[in-house]
Amino acid sequence: MTTAEHTEADRHASWLELFFDLVVVAGIGTLAHLLHADHGPGGLALYAIAFVAFWLVWACFTTYGNIAGEATRARPMLLGMAALAVMMAAVPEINGEHATAFSIAYVIGRILASRPFQRGTVVLDLPVVQALGGVVPWMVSWWFDGSVVYILWAIGLAIDVGVLLLISGPRLAQNAQEHLDGLRDRIDGGERRGRAGRRDAARSGRRGRAGRGPGEGADLLGSGRGRDPRRGDRDLPETVRTLAGDEAHLGERLGLFVIIVLGEGMIQAVAAAGEATWDVDLLLAGAGTFALLVTLWALAVRGGYAGVALLATGAVSPRAAWPLHLVTTGALATLVAVLGGVLVEPGESLTADVRWLLLVAFGLYGLLGAVVHLVLGIRRADPRGRQTALLLAVPTLVAGAVIVIAGDRLAAVGQVWVLAAALLVSYAGSVRVSPRPADTGAPHLA
Repeated sequence: MTTAEHTEADRHASWLELFFDLVVVAGIGTLAHLLHADHGPGGLALYAIAFVAFWLVWACFTTYGNIAGEATRARPMLLGMAALAVMMAAVPEINGEHATAFSIAYVIGRILASRPFQRGTVVLDLPVVQALGGVVPWMVSWWFDGSVVYILWAIGLAIDVGVLLLISGPRLAQNAQEHLDGLRDRIDGGERRGRAGRRDAARSGRRGRAGRGPGEGADLLGSGRGRDPRRGDRDLPETVRTLAGDEAHLGERLGLFVIIVLGEGMIQAVAAAGEATWDVDLLLAGAGTFALLVTLWALAVRGGYAGVALLATGAVSPRAAWPLHLVTTGALATLVAVLGGVLVEPGESLTADVRWLLLVAFGLYGLLGAVVHLVLGIRRADPRGRQTALLLAVPTLVAGAVIVIAGDRLAAVGQVWVLAAALLVSYAGSVRVSPRPADTGAPHLA
């Protein structure tokens, strides 16, 4: 198997990629409104489905741009942008008359993202871009109504996430090579039988029985064009070509998504403050929200990778970076969506369900980062990895315990500052215990 890797130096996001990311700005804001409308169990499930679907389409097109580099074509990216825009426009009525429009746009987006990759190639970093099995339940949902639709969506996403988590790139490439070898063997055998049949027909003097001519029948590769049997297998590659992206460029693209999520949190906070009563509680809550968002930026973007706090660029492989990015951005998007509602009445206590949603999102983000650093620290026998894990885990757990114990006695402004203080402690500790810069020989979390 041959591998294509990008070695362009100092490559950054193109204007086309930045323009494509504008749909992320609209998407995160729309999903936040969906969460505000219903944060019960059913609403949370629908929010999670919509976020994962949106993220998957974005990730597939981002992978295309990352691998193609300067050869990235505007048409696929703009069509993908249009598909994502339709999905987000359908979100306000996703549990009603616009559910079918959302699913159709999702299916179109996934198919469009897979088309630029030629046959005989395997994307190692994000194999789900070529695996369209998870799209089938979405198509089946077009013939159903009610909760069955969303169950089918969840099944489709579970298939895709399973591919993302469980199927390794090398194993996928090996399977593709075995499939290609079998295909070439079948073609060779069919052509030998075809030639023998034509010789027998010529000897018997029968006419009109020599088989199909060129242009008749479907091409075995699925292009719908006929094959000339005389060409043999010359149009089939002998080996599968594996595609690997540009890690530095991918890190920038993943970081831009995180910045957009945090920026949406700032937008929601400003919008809520504009409608709230301007008093001391609002001033303190606004300052706490600003401190929290800025510290998240310092931890997750300036000092992190793939949304994971304090993770050095290249510390994990792109294959592992994608699922980490999905979880971290999902937690951050939920966190900033809840924070947007805090400033409406900062002097009041949060309801129990909102408070738990805030704690789960905050805890998931901090503890996931701690687990990643702990695993890397053990693999490298590096005590700094374990120290960084403690810097993230301990403040997260203490902040959660304080909010749980205080309960309704602690107003929203106080809860915001408890979370902000936990992040500030983690950041202050990271200044003294910083992760070692990644090098080419660093072990990857695969």
